[in-house]
Amino acid sequence: MNIKLLEAFLAVIDNKTMSAAAERLFTTQPNISLMIKDLENYYSTRLFNRVSRNLYLTPDGIKLEKYARKVVANFKEMNEAMFNQNKIIRIGSSVTVGQYLLNGYLKKLKASMQNINFEVVVNNTEEIERLILDNRLDIAIVEGKINSKSITEVEILIDELIAVIGYDYPININIEKLSDLEQLPWISREDGSHNRNQFEIDMIERKIHPKVVFKATNLETVIQAVESNYGFAIISKLAAKEGIQKQSLKRLNFADYSCPRSIRYIYYKSQYEDPIISQILDCINN
Repeated sequence: MNIKLLEAFLAVIDNKTMSAAAERLFTTQPNISLMIKDLENYYSTRLFNRVSRNLYLTPDGIKLEKYARKVVANFKEMNEAMFNQNKIIRIGSSVTVGQYLLNGYLKKLKASMQNINFEVVVNNTEEIERLILDNRLDIAIVEGKINSKSITEVEILIDELIAVIGYDYPININIEKLSDLEQLPWISREDGSHNRNQFEIDMIERKIHPKVVFKATNLETVIQAVESNYGFAIISKLAAKEGIQKQSLKRLNFADYSCPRSIRYIYYKSQYEDPIISQILDCINN
């Protein structure tokens, strides 16, 4: 087995077409096609289905991708170690962590591990988990729910989801219970049940349905809308800290509800055996 066959296979997946993969690998499209054919012959299976001009992985192709990424990553790491090159560590984070915490951690890591280069990905927790499982990330810091039992989670901070409203918003009723939120317009950050946070899930379970008047996928836009008195929003306490301090936001407190959550670093279980990863974990813990 030639490692270049697997590199060509992954390049086609990542770049969507064989011509784009060829450009990425500085070769020709016929050469990429030949390498994919050689790989299919080696495993006696088809790896891609072509529909119109699009390529889609077959079930065997999906299976091979998982292992190919590990093999190629290990091969790259081996060469870096043998040729004494700086090691690259791929770090991921969820959006809130990326915006409010990640930079501090990276500065700390760079100061204590000057021979390491870091590549960073910020995305939602679901996508970060997938990248960890696909061996596209070595370690990540997230606040959302992780589903895979193959991933180790270690708590490093306690955060909280809170409801906030503009500091000068005219509230004509007493907000004392969670159900009182139905009397206020809601600025929702995301749409779709698979993206709901625990606070939103708890409202649904209690049959509390505030009217959504504003939707945005960007956290900064949500905060600006709250500060402009469009309504209340549910955000991280970390995200609300600055606005509360400068009195552009204020927190809504409930006698019958709170929503604490943990911020954790996560990694594929086998990664703990890597001395570099162990060093990173110790640095974060300290």
